[in-house]
Amino acid sequence: MSTAQLTAPAAPGTSSAPAPARRSRLRGLAWLAWRQNRLAVWTLGGAMLLVCAGLFVLHWQFQDVISLTLGRCASASSWNDPACGSLTGDRGDLMDLYAQVTHKPFFLLPALVGMFLGAPLLAQEHERGTLLMIRSQSVSPLRWLTARLAVPAVLVTVSVGLFAAMNTWLWYDMHRLRFGGDEVFPGFTYATIGLAPLAWSLFALALGVAVGQLVRRTVASVLVTGVLVLGAQVLVQAVRVHFVAPSVATYAITGGRAQHLVPPDAWRSDAWLVDHGPVLADGTRLSETDCFRHGEACSASDLAWGSYHPLSHFAPMQLVEGGLLLAVSAALVLLVYRLVGRTAG
Repeated sequence: MSTAQLTAPAAPGTSSAPAPARRSRLRGLAWLAWRQNRLAVWTLGGAMLLVCAGLFVLHWQFQDVISLTLGRCASASSWNDPACGSLTGDRGDLMDLYAQVTHKPFFLLPALVGMFLGAPLLAQEHERGTLLMIRSQSVSPLRWLTARLAVPAVLVTVSVGLFAAMNTWLWYDMHRLRFGGDEVFPGFTYATIGLAPLAWSLFALALGVAVGQLVRRTVASVLVTGVLVLGAQVLVQAVRVHFVAPSVATYAITGGRAQHLVPPDAWRSDAWLVDHGPVLADGTRLSETDCFRHGEACSASDLAWGSYHPLSHFAPMQLVEGGLLLAVSAALVLLVYRLVGRTAG
């Protein structure tokens, strides 16, 4: 039996040629960068979308409370109003859950970004020998590195930036409800609102990439990056008070005890008390701890002083800190470009 007999003739107007294979819109380095980072995109991007959706729903749950707080219950005369007596009601536990779930765990977000997104980026390439193979390719090492870094950088910027915007929006309304789940400046809240989450995450990403390039072992790079990011967070938290000059208030007191009193504005939950104490007759300012040695002079003082950061210092302080972190990040990226150029050159 011939082949011609086994093959049915093609119908008129149809082509017997096979359908063309579906081609990806991404080609070359763009396709490779997506292929190597797609797990991170789905994991981090998906997780941040879920968190942001939860923050949006939580904000929606408190819309009626916010409206009452800014309207009907804004004046002191409304305190006897039953509707204003317990605004939060059963949702007080929801407020506590928000502070516990978003502030403390997400303080570790930059460390996780550096450890699991930044550190393996080049460390794995060294273990696989990819950088040595670049010498025989038509793509330059710097172009390959740019493509390799672009996807993680955009992913962190978009996902963490969206989380920071949503969390700041919700925290601001919680603050208007006078709900103080955590101190703004020295607590965990500072690291999860405003510019801080994005600046710290980009810094951790750049630091992880640099550590991976220097250490060239994935596991070791992950551990070293985690330690360095957490150490940097502790260090910056210790010097953060000096980023902006604190406000200083001097006020008269009666009945002594100047060493124990603080400025009234510093008692606010959104203020950061830096130092306080009595003012002696000659104008000398003593700290509260100095009164252990100058007890009589402190007790006789009728003037007290205090330095503190009000909430208005929050934005300038984050701008200074964010600028420093982004400058260090840029320096780390330039260092990586130089080292990769030498390795593959």
